[in-house]
Amino acid sequence: MTTITLTDAQYQAILSDFYAPQEKRARLSQSEVVAIANSLNKKIDIPIFFSEDQEQKILVKIVTKIDGFLYENLPNEVYDLIRSLPEGIDDEEAQRIVRSFSKLANEKINIPYLPEVAEYVAISFVINVIVNAMRKQWDLGKALDAFDDIQQPDNNESGWDFPSD
Repeated sequence: MTTITLTDAQYQAILSDFYAPQEKRARLSQSEVVAIANSLNKKIDIPIFFSEDQEQKILVKIVTKIDGFLYENLPNEVYDLIRSLPEGIDDEEAQRIVRSFSKLANEKINIPYLPEVAEYVAISFVINVIVNAMRKQWDLGKALDAFDDIQQPDNNESGWDFPSD
């Protein structure tokens, strides 16, 4: 068993990250949020009549809300794997995270202007893309490309098809 040793600075950095104020509780960059929102826009349609510009802003807010949820519930050291090609989680672990986090997020996140099925599709899509980007030899671009051709689930019981290499 390994003994944990931290300098005071390392420990303070962990605490600062863990107790970050709400506006800093995000891991995705602006370009990553927009890329995911653009991909999500192809999968769902917000039923309230909005212009495409307004809908895009709403989708960015949805992705940002899910990013905050993942910040709260997933260690940042794991979340940061979306930017690491050689490191990453294996396929089995990715599938486990997707299943458990999609259900948990759907319970915790409420998007009242979306029907429940569309809410689940949006939440599970964003989580699937992000978690697949954490896989070994994957990144966000590869995950977004993989989900371009995958059809959305019909209900909250069925999940997205899991993309292969």
